[in-house]
Amino acid sequence: MRDVILVSADSVRYDFVDAMEFVSTFAQHRGVTGGHYTRPSLASLLSASYRGAIESRATSPTVAEAFAGAGYTTIGLSSSPHTDPRFGFDAGFDVYENYSPAGNRGNPLRQFASQFDLVRRIYHRVRPPHAKLSHRLPDEDLIDNAIEAFDEASGPRFMWLHLMGTHRPYGLGEDAVPKAVDRRALFSPDRIDDEDEAVIKDRYRASLGRADERIRRLVESVDASDPLVVFTSDHGDEFGEEGYYFHQPQRRRVAETLTTVPVATNDLDLAEPLSLLDVGPTLLRAVGAGEHVPDEWHGRDVREAPREQALTIAPWHGSATVLWQDFETRIVSRDADVSLERGGESVAVEDDVVDEDLKQQMRDLGYVE
Repeated sequence: MRDVILVSADSVRYDFVDAMEFVSTFAQHRGVTGGHYTRPSLASLLSASYRGAIESRATSPTVAEAFAGAGYTTIGLSSSPHTDPRFGFDAGFDVYENYSPAGNRGNPLRQFASQFDLVRRIYHRVRPPHAKLSHRLPDEDLIDNAIEAFDEASGPRFMWLHLMGTHRPYGLGEDAVPKAVDRRALFSPDRIDDEDEAVIKDRYRASLGRADERIRRLVESVDASDPLVVFTSDHGDEFGEEGYYFHQPQRRRVAETLTTVPVATNDLDLAEPLSLLDVGPTLLRAVGAGEHVPDEWHGRDVREAPREQALTIAPWHGSATVLWQDFETRIVSRDADVSLERGGESVAVEDDVVDEDLKQQMRDLGYVE
C-alpha cells in the first residue's frame, strides 16, 4: 500500500497559504477545524471524532491505530506541549516523539498568583506572557528526525508531524514579532497601528515561507517513490479583523479566521468544504484500507461528496463555545453545556488537570491561564 505523510503546521490561515510556494502546488481545499486551538483541534484530527475536541485529548480509536491495524508502520513527531503523550497523542504510533522540553516551576510570585483568578489576571497585566519558541526543537531538526525515522521504518508507512515555527511570535530573534508589538496586540489591540499590523503580517508570512521550505525538503528527501501527502493546520490566527490578534484559547473564540484552515493534497481531489475530522477516514479509504475505518468516527470520506455541516468545539477549563455551520449559516453558542453520548457512554467538557511542568511549557508559548 501507498506511504502516507500528514503534515500539520501551527496557526496557518486559509487566506495566507499563498505564502507557501511548494504547498500551493498541491490541490487546495477549505477545511474547518474541530477545535479552536492546538490541543482540541489536533485531538479531533487524530481521533476523527468530536470526542477528541470535547475532551481535548486524542481518543481511541485514533487515526494512527487505524493505520496500524491496516499494516502500516506509524510514526508521529511534534514539539508542541499540547501533543504530549499525557494527552493520548502517542496512541497507535509505533514511534512517537514529543520534543517538548521539561518545564520548570517558574518564579514563586507567578505560582502564588495562579491560585487566585483576580490576582492572576492582574499579574498577567503587569507581567504578560510573551510567546517564545526558543525552547522548542527547531522545525529544521524535526524534519531531519522525520526523514530518518521514515527511512528506517518498514513500509507501508503512515507519518504525522506537527511544525511549530509558524506559531506566534512567528520566529526567533529578529524573525519574530517584536516583544513590544506582541504585547500591544495581545493586551491593547486598539493601539495597534498600520505599521504594527504590517510587521505582524510580514513576520507571519515569512514563517509560513520557512515552513514551506521544510515541507518541500521532507517530501523530496524521504525514501518513498510516490507518497500521498496532505498538509493542514490546527487553527488560524486573528489579525485585528474583530478587534483581536493571534489565537487566545481562553476567549473561546470561533471566528472564521481561526476555524478555517487549508487542507492541501498532492494527489487527492477532495470535495469541499470539509472538516479536519474527515482527513483520517479519507486517507484510509484512498489507500484501500477502508475496512479499517472505525464506526465510532464522525469523519467521512470526502473525495466524492462534501460535508453538509460541521461543528467546531472551543473548550477551555470546563466551559465551551460551539460553532455549527452549514457553510452558509453560522450559529454560535457561548458558555454551552457540551456533552457527547454514544452507546450509553457520556463524555463532557471538564477542567484540565495539567501538572506544573506542562503548564510552564504552555506559558512559554504565550498561553494565558
